[in-house]
Amino acid sequence: MPLSRFFSVGFFSLCLPLAAHAAVLDSLYEVQLPPQADAEQSAQLSNALDVMLERLAGNSLDEEAPTLAKVLAEPSSVTRQISSLQDDGSMQVEFDPLLLRDALTQAQVPMLGRNRPGILVWAVQRDELGEDFMAPGSEMGQALRTAARFRGVALMQPLSDLQDRASISEEDVLDGDVEALKAASERYASEGILALDVYHDTGEDWLLEWTFWLNDRTLEGKERSADPAQLADGLMRGLALEVHSQYAVGAQAGGSAAGWTLQISGINSVGAFADLQRSLQQLSSQHQPSLVSISGDQVVFAIDFPGDQGQLERMLMLDQRLIRTEAPAPAAVEPDSALPVESDGVGEQPEEQVGAAAPANTLYYRWR
Repeated sequence: MPLSRFFSVGFFSLCLPLAAHAAVLDSLYEVQLPPQADAEQSAQLSNALDVMLERLAGNSLDEEAPTLAKVLAEPSSVTRQISSLQDDGSMQVEFDPLLLRDALTQAQVPMLGRNRPGILVWAVQRDELGEDFMAPGSEMGQALRTAARFRGVALMQPLSDLQDRASISEEDVLDGDVEALKAASERYASEGILALDVYHDTGEDWLLEWTFWLNDRTLEGKERSADPAQLADGLMRGLALEVHSQYAVGAQAGGSAAGWTLQISGINSVGAFADLQRSLQQLSSQHQPSLVSISGDQVVFAIDFPGDQGQLERMLMLDQRLIRTEAPAPAAVEPDSALPVESDGVGEQPEEQVGAAAPANTLYYRWR
């Protein structure tokens, strides 16, 4: 049934949370601080704000920018709720998303939202008994999950079931065999892959050797510490900054941005349209998508995006339901049989006429 039959004018003002088909961090704006002995609440609140700003804007903020300086001086101005979790001094702070994003937009700071690339971690832990895939409930496995939440990283762990073990070995992970890792990761909806080697040295230190692939970038590192939480936090912070460098959407002076047209087919219900609309609303804090047309199961949106085509495509790929397609072939126009022929009777075949070319800056997708 054509989608256009479902809509009324009021429907397009809906603004709801993004559906959980991409890696969406629902608790992104909540910062849980570890116990800090004798720390005043104002100092803890400032620490929480620093963590929150890095989640959104990376680590290169201009703290002298007027709007940011005001927020940093008064963290409570962008705070929704402060909760004491335990008697040991731990605290949870919930920040206001709109106030924070408004401040960063005014400061023209590139930022990320809740929608982030999923990072699949293949981890092998070695000890005196040999090597095996790291258990999620192990000390380091728990430390990695805690650090990922703290740094705003959408970390995913494989099932490590029979299918995984049939497609990848511990040696593949330790050797950083990217082809084997990519093949084993196809069953998971992730954009990045992390290969992790975890072991103890002869003393009490933990060691992490890792390789991280995200789009066309590869990073490597080696870390050592007696504290697994410190190791995990350093690793997740590095991953978060790389994600920010590739996916953060710039806020530009005067709201300037390039105009794009998105044609999406396969939208055959009100629910699908609503999910698509919510997904597109994550692309920019300054520019919201506008509906151009609906025809059958195809919808066309106009978007002003403050970034280049590669970044726009990466952002759209975060929603696994959007499948990139080629532009449809232009329809041929039948030649007019009444066209005159040359007087000598030879005549020339008229050139084939084709449909109008697709508009510039148009991307085509299919919804699944």
